[in-house]
Amino acid sequence: MDLRLTWDLFILVFFAIIIAYSFILGKDATLKIILGSYASALAADAGGNLFDMYLSNSKAFVRVAESAGISAENDAAIVVKILIFVTLLILLTIKGSFTVQAHGGKTSGMRTLFTGIYGFLSAALIVSTILMYVSGISFITGSFQPGPASILAFNGQSPFIQKMLDYYNVWFLLPVVAMVIGSFLIDDNGDVA
Repeated sequence: MDLRLTWDLFILVFFAIIIAYSFILGKDATLKIILGSYASALAADAGGNLFDMYLSNSKAFVRVAESAGISAENDAAIVVKILIFVTLLILLTIKGSFTVQAHGGKTSGMRTLFTGIYGFLSAALIVSTILMYVSGISFITGSFQPGPASILAFNGQSPFIQKMLDYYNVWFLLPVVAMVIGSFLIDDNGDVA
């Protein structure tokens, strides 16, 4: 068996790890990760845009970036957005001052099904967010500034990543749709409606 390290394999392993972690944490914590992902994505986009506007061209940052091998033009804002996103996501998940308590369903099978669905959608949301930052798309400004790994760079190289990028709107919509559907399927007593 010839196993080569590709971006597709990396993303699939990342999905598997997040889904497995979702089963360890449970449905409530996974929903908290999803909600934290939305808040972190917007805050990181805004923070990265502000960084790009005010600090990326400063002499001090350009010196630090060049010594680290980072291009001060496009790469720096992308790195800042990803760092802010991951940091805020971790902080909101662990220390966020909100809790999620979703009714789990009467059977363990129903709880397991919802945990798996939310875990998959959590992974898709996190991967899509990072791919959007790397691609140069801004959620807030709605602009597209091709970065070093823009959507165009993935064309033909990684079919899986290309599909994630092509359908990023779906990956951002589905977690909310799943939460709404889940709230209608499970009543206030935790029974399937």
